[in-house]
Amino acid sequence: MTAGPACKFACRPCWLLVAAALLTVLCYLPSIRGPFLFDDLSEISSNPAIRTLWPPWRPMFEGGELPHRPVPYYTFAANYAAGRLLAGWLGISPLDPLPFHLVNLAIHLLNGWLACWLVYQLLLPDHRHEQLAAATPVPLPLVAGVVAGLWLVHPIQTEAVSYVYQRIELLAATAALATAGLFLRGARAPRPGGWLIASVFTCGIGMACKEWFVVVPLIMLLADRAFVAASWRQVFSERWPYHAGLLATLTMLAGILAVEQAKYPEQGFTLQKSLFYLLNQPAIILWYLSLLVVPVGQALDHGTPLRTDLLGADWWLLVPVAAASLVFGWAVLAFPKRPRLAFPVLAFFLLLAPTSSLLPVHDLCVEHRMYLPSLIPLALVVIGVTAAARRVAVPGVAVPPTAVLLGFAGLTGLVFAGTAAARNLVYRSPLAAWGDAVQKSGSARAYSRYGTELSKLDRHSEAIAACGEAVRLNPASPVPFTGLAAALINAGQLNEAVAVCQRGLAAGRPTAADRRGDRLPTDPVRQRLQMYLGLALDRLGDRRGRSLLVEAVRLAPDSLPAKEHLARSLLADDPAASAQLWRQLVAADPRDGYYRFNLGSALARFDPRAAVPELKQAIGLDPANADACNNLGNALLAIGDATAAAAAYRQCLAIAPDHPQAKQNLAILSAATD
Repeated sequence: MTAGPACKFACRPCWLLVAAALLTVLCYLPSIRGPFLFDDLSEISSNPAIRTLWPPWRPMFEGGELPHRPVPYYTFAANYAAGRLLAGWLGISPLDPLPFHLVNLAIHLLNGWLACWLVYQLLLPDHRHEQLAAATPVPLPLVAGVVAGLWLVHPIQTEAVSYVYQRIELLAATAALATAGLFLRGARAPRPGGWLIASVFTCGIGMACKEWFVVVPLIMLLADRAFVAASWRQVFSERWPYHAGLLATLTMLAGILAVEQAKYPEQGFTLQKSLFYLLNQPAIILWYLSLLVVPVGQALDHGTPLRTDLLGADWWLLVPVAAASLVFGWAVLAFPKRPRLAFPVLAFFLLLAPTSSLLPVHDLCVEHRMYLPSLIPLALVVIGVTAAARRVAVPGVAVPPTAVLLGFAGLTGLVFAGTAAARNLVYRSPLAAWGDAVQKSGSARAYSRYGTELSKLDRHSEAIAACGEAVRLNPASPVPFTGLAAALINAGQLNEAVAVCQRGLAAGRPTAADRRGDRLPTDPVRQRLQMYLGLALDRLGDRRGRSLLVEAVRLAPDSLPAKEHLARSLLADDPAASAQLWRQLVAADPRDGYYRFNLGSALARFDPRAAVPELKQAIGLDPANADACNNLGNALLAIGDATAAAAAYRQCLAIAPDHPQAKQNLAILSAATD
């Protein structure tokens, strides 16, 4: 008996993936216009290195404050370059977050297709596993499509997709899924050479995406034994060149780590702290798994403290440690005889191992670590539902197993999608995102970032209170002092800002640069504190402030804020030097009307003819800038074009009718021409 057209259609995953993709797009509409957040600021919006594609090593390894992952950072540069090409047509800045969000979403959708392809190949039976086909009473392509669809819309993915900087996680997952899919496709092909070479190539790409990729060669070795080869002898006799090629890609990762090692904040981890970190991780992994079932309590920053009193108040941590050890130990022991059953468990632990073991990272737990690992438990649940579908029995009603699976997928998918859309609402503004993190975690970092966003809105008292709470929660680190110092400067409390900068510089262990006697440390946090100290002193009229700002630019020549603060300081007594700095800022972002306006204003002090085109461009980029119109009028008047100057003053008053300088300038000009 052959299946009908409707049944055949339901067996194909294409329609299911299209539906899941459309639902995924709807899930991420609330955050698609969201701003840059957190590390997006230093690594993308304030990173001039990503504003060029050539030479490629500049965006890959220069600029920013965090360890560079070359491939993702180059895509940031490509994003910016595409934005520059489309800026005039679309009327947006090259640094508008929208195109960056769209690329992240596109990568996520691509990963959904790759996940479907991979799960399907993993489920394919061979001559040794014919029973698998009998255990899955619905077509395998449909099972794979359901897995991929649920993975796409699950709310645990929101941090990796909506937080632009986590493109590094998305691209690493792309490379891992492609590496595995290409291998399985090639291993079953009559001529596997091209497939396996492509798999090694994508593995190399993955090594340049994120550090956890170090485990992929081992996972692929286990996958070969579990799904392709009948024995370890066959693995090494038939495909040793392939696995040797995967291992060779580790040299790329080793080289990147060697170049970027100074930027990793984990350098200070002692062996004791690493051991405590490892013992804390089973509880964190259990919490990750709970989020897959009940996705509540998600936050941009959890601020989970490292618990060290395992023989006292924190004894309960030993329970998940024991459970994780038993599960992992069972998988290791079971793998020789039941490799397909043990492989998912081993792969799950291995994917989390680089961030959940003796090689810790600064944060104890973050949601984006589960981006790819979450595919494994979701796949196991769907396979379990599929296997149980044949046992569903309603008296008098024949329920096809396919209908059971589709019903489960539809109901679960809608719940996940609705939760993901609600979660994405907090990514619409940094104030909402950090306010949500303050409510859920109350961490020092959340308070500091929340206070910074309040300060940008001139809610000074609230900002200072929030940043002060961050300092109270973490007084041993210089990090929270930067937020408090900036909030105090924005509020005009300069003496208090000086004191906070000095306290922040005294906090924590001095860096190697301090011990060498350099005027500024190499640590970017302490550099920022010194820059704020210079800014506060400069505004107080203290000459030491200018020296500190000059030194800040010298030590961080790519820092746009440092150049901006120094340019402002130089404007009164050295406008030519100020204009030179503003030119560098304009070169970094030619469509930034604020930079262009300040360049024109600086030029107007000593070269009004050169100032006119810059101020006109500034007005074109920001037509609501009344000050630019007034300054343009001044520059035009200085070169003798009174008629154009009067028009510029009138344009200023049309924007801001009470603009005092424009009123006065127009009145003087009118009186002189009467």
